[in-house]
Amino acid sequence: MWQRSSRGPYVEILLFTLSSLLLYHTGVGFLVFLVPLQVLASRRGVAALALAEAVFFAVFLAIRFWPTVFGDGHPLPDLLSASEIGIAGVCLIGMLVVNLPLPRKPRTMVMLLAASGIAGAALVPLGLAIARIPAFQSAVDQLFGEVSKTLSAVFAPGPDDGSQAFFAQMIQPARLRSMTEATLLRSFLADYLVLLSFSWWAGQAGGRRRTMYAEIPEGFRLSRFRLESGWLWPLIVSGAVVLADLFLGLSARGLSVLAYAGWNAGLVLLFLFGLQGMAIVMFLFEKYRLPRFLWFLLVVGIVVLAASPGVGVFIVLIIPVLGISENWIRLRVPRRAAPTE
Repeated sequence: MWQRSSRGPYVEILLFTLSSLLLYHTGVGFLVFLVPLQVLASRRGVAALALAEAVFFAVFLAIRFWPTVFGDGHPLPDLLSASEIGIAGVCLIGMLVVNLPLPRKPRTMVMLLAASGIAGAALVPLGLAIARIPAFQSAVDQLFGEVSKTLSAVFAPGPDDGSQAFFAQMIQPARLRSMTEATLLRSFLADYLVLLSFSWWAGQAGGRRRTMYAEIPEGFRLSRFRLESGWLWPLIVSGAVVLADLFLGLSARGLSVLAYAGWNAGLVLLFLFGLQGMAIVMFLFEKYRLPRFLWFLLVVGIVVLAASPGVGVFIVLIIPVLGISENWIRLRVPRRAAPTE
């Protein structure tokens, strides 16, 4: 809570809100537009965050409805813009949920999962309802048609060596739309959780007060992140559903809802166990006092390898497997631990 008699906090709220708006409207900045809001929440509390989000959404709506009020013929925003408004609103709500000052607030991971569940419950029915509207189908077809033309112009294939026909088939609008929809439906909750988790972590890191030695408070140490063994059971169940979808084709058998739920839950749990795997690596870095730039190089290397076609799947799986293995192997042993511990 801030003092209402002081103008400083309001100026800070305005500046962070404008920063968030600018990031949102700069393309790739969408991935980090929640970070300034989380910085504000860590510095000023949830009341300041709520005010900033209200201002953000009001300005956001004003930008979207500006052509409606002042344009020729007063056209209404199209369905794609309406979908964007819903996505932005759910992101803002998720950030507010994570920062709620509950009397007995659970660990932040649970709050992040709760926010992701709320997002799924809000956007999935809305998305299914909008998807049935013919105007939306037409707008999406037009969008992927433009994307296909752009890809054809930017990645024009060279001499016909057998790959030209394959490339031309892959960038067909219908093929692009099918792949995009399949990917989004299977990974929506995981994508949302990653976005919200990164925004919370970066905002907390940017908003907390550091000492002269930039020491990290105990509550923010990645090396202390740990999942209880009970999280293995939902991972096993969701993994079984994913395997059934891959080999039995649940979507083709009319069980697409079950398949999409299994994929989303499985990817969410892989992300959480991946965090535990990275926590183990961070613990070893801290234990042996390795330089911080080596940690940066390691993270960059993992990201690059994960994006590589050859070893991407292996890298994506090996880090969560490292985290899962801690249920049977004690990998985080303090330097001062006794030999029998």
